[in-house]
Amino acid sequence: MNFKISCQGAISITSFVDFLLLKLMPAISDTIWKIMVHKVAGDMRTTCPEFNGNRANLEKYILYSLAEEENFDKYWQYLHHPESFFRQYIRDHIRRYCSEKESEKIKTFLKIILGDIKNTILSAIHMSTKVAKAKGSTASGWLDLFCYHLQCKLIFPRRDLISIEHQEVMDTEFLKEVMSKALYPAMREVEEDCSRKPIDEIVPDIEKILSEHLCGCWKQCPFCKAICTNTIPQHEGDHSVPFHRPQAVNGWHRHKTDHFVIDCCTSSVASDRFFIVHDLQEFPYKKYREAGGDFATWSITPDSSTQPYWKWFLCHFRSKLEKKYGKKFTKIGSIPDLWTKITKQEVLNDLQK
Repeated sequence: MNFKISCQGAISITSFVDFLLLKLMPAISDTIWKIMVHKVAGDMRTTCPEFNGNRANLEKYILYSLAEEENFDKYWQYLHHPESFFRQYIRDHIRRYCSEKESEKIKTFLKIILGDIKNTILSAIHMSTKVAKAKGSTASGWLDLFCYHLQCKLIFPRRDLISIEHQEVMDTEFLKEVMSKALYPAMREVEEDCSRKPIDEIVPDIEKILSEHLCGCWKQCPFCKAICTNTIPQHEGDHSVPFHRPQAVNGWHRHKTDHFVIDCCTSSVASDRFFIVHDLQEFPYKKYREAGGDFATWSITPDSSTQPYWKWFLCHFRSKLEKKYGKKFTKIGSIPDLWTKITKQEVLNDLQK
């Protein structure tokens, strides 16, 4: 009779453990990927120079890669849809990081996370059993304790275990042994499942973390499309950038002509020239804020200095820009001979300063 009761108790505990692990495994997998997302994002911020500074630092690397690749379509996307371009650039880097070249690092992260979670669960089993034995707790009481000890690591709702909380579990010490033993093969199964999971599934979450870290204001200069470098998205005060670009980058041209404007905004606002807005109103560059709208929210300091980068860009993609904007680099909008002598290597060297 005692043997029969003992067998029934063992069967009851085994089914209890089986059900508990069945519910626990999805929670472990979800937790692993949530931790993995933060580990990868954190490691990329530490080890990838593109991501260990602010967005201005990232933009420097973007401009460098654009110049190296010389792909006009990518430049066009960067100029006219910068936020989506930045996000795609970040996603591409995450995929490269998680590629076969870096897969050993992902495997290492996975083993560390699995080990940490396994130790947490084992600790929860032992602590719950110790307290339950002292208090003479029921299965429901043991489950309460178990879920309580897990909550620091796992999102594991107690309500998912209602169907087994009234089971007769008299021998909590035996429960501890069965649960501890069953955990090892269960964790191996989770590891195998995680190893097969496409890394692409967590790329959007990693990109979100990195993008939030590298966020800022996305307003662009109405003259040249330079992106405001303020690190606060909805910042107070004017938009500004350390360097503006020739206005032809944004398609600006002389009124009633098809001649590009090759002057930089900073030199234009120091001149006595005028510009025309869409409603054909004329404004002096010196009083550009009077044009209202985006013009009124930018601080453009008169300055004659310019970067070689965008001069090289205009020269290199001259025909493509003329075709895209339907304007010409001619007459007053002719590209100076000095600009044509700027080499790509000089541009890249300047970006590295």
